[in-house]
Amino acid sequence: MLDSTRRRQRQLRLLDLYGPLLTDHQRRILHLAWELDWSYGEIAERERVSRTAVYDVIRRTATNLDDYERKLGLARAQHV
Repeated sequence: MLDSTRRRQRQLRLLDLYGPLLTDHQRRILHLAWELDWSYGEIAERERVSRTAVYDVIRRTATNLDDYERKLGLARAQHV
């Protein structure tokens, strides 16, 4: 449970830091999923896409956020 809470906090932190590097669509989907805790089905209905498309956007964008942090290290730099 604690690990999932830390992971979620880290994801939200990376979204805050690197959100401007994402497309509007990516930001909107992550906002709905991570900040508002909408289900994939709810997001899919709102965005008029499939649940699989929502899942793919979230998975790919989370990977992109991790890559940005690995390359730029803004979150790491703020903890020093």
